[in-house]
Amino acid sequence: MFSKSYELLPQRDSAAPRTPGLFVAGDSFTQRSSHRGLSFDYIPNVSENDFTDTSQGWMSWICNLVVIFLVSICTFVTFPITGWFVLKTVPNYQRIVVFRLGRICPPKGPGIVLVLPLIDQWQRVDLRTRAFNIPPCQVTTQDGGLLSVGADIQFRIWNPVMSVVSVQDLNASTRMTAQKALTYSLAKKTVREIQTERVKLGEYLGMDINEMTQPWGLEVDRVELTLGSLVKAPEGSSSGSLIMPPSVPGLEGLTGTIQQLAMHFLSPSGSLQPQQGNCLCSKCTHYDDDVV
Repeated sequence: MFSKSYELLPQRDSAAPRTPGLFVAGDSFTQRSSHRGLSFDYIPNVSENDFTDTSQGWMSWICNLVVIFLVSICTFVTFPITGWFVLKTVPNYQRIVVFRLGRICPPKGPGIVLVLPLIDQWQRVDLRTRAFNIPPCQVTTQDGGLLSVGADIQFRIWNPVMSVVSVQDLNASTRMTAQKALTYSLAKKTVREIQTERVKLGEYLGMDINEMTQPWGLEVDRVELTLGSLVKAPEGSSSGSLIMPPSVPGLEGLTGTIQQLAMHFLSPSGSLQPQQGNCLCSKCTHYDDDVV
């Protein structure tokens, strides 16, 4: 009875090639080794311009067509009643993303959109420009300074399908990504570079955020840095750092030496320069009178 030997079950899957079933296509059955055994093994093959899910098998495709045909017939027969529920008005600045039997469809709108009952799940996506602000956070600069920096960011959605499929909470994810990119980017700069090249750093920061949010169907249009107080002066700075005046019209577009010169004359330390210039001018005038 106990003479039969037992063999241990293999800890891994068999190396023999597996064949796809009726409901899964052969191309989508092969998985990358890095994603095996995870909960996101099935990823719809949806690109920016092609919203057709090519991973659907032929049997599943036939079943979907039969169900869609039956629901469409029932909707057409009872149209005077179902018309109040299946017809949606979509303005020009919105799109509707439809999941039909759980599979993504191309975005619909603007105009009158037909949504089939029972088998369609839909969501409105606003394409207008939105804005949010990053509260001031303390950033340690490259020269050892500690500066309080925030940002005002404007963004818009250019791909409504990817914004719904790729990320669950778009606003929270974008805010967190922008805050991390802000901290990481400014940590490589000095205090003087942050204060004098604020516009240029905002453009570079927008490009960095766009690289990370492009798979979400989102595009950042503008990033404006807001400088706060200098918490800690840079290491080895004897004369102190240069602080930009908070509200000076036309100063934001200046960069380099011109911006530093303008801020020098607008800073309290540079207020004595005009008086010294007037004294020099008066001395020169007296000298000219003596010569004449």
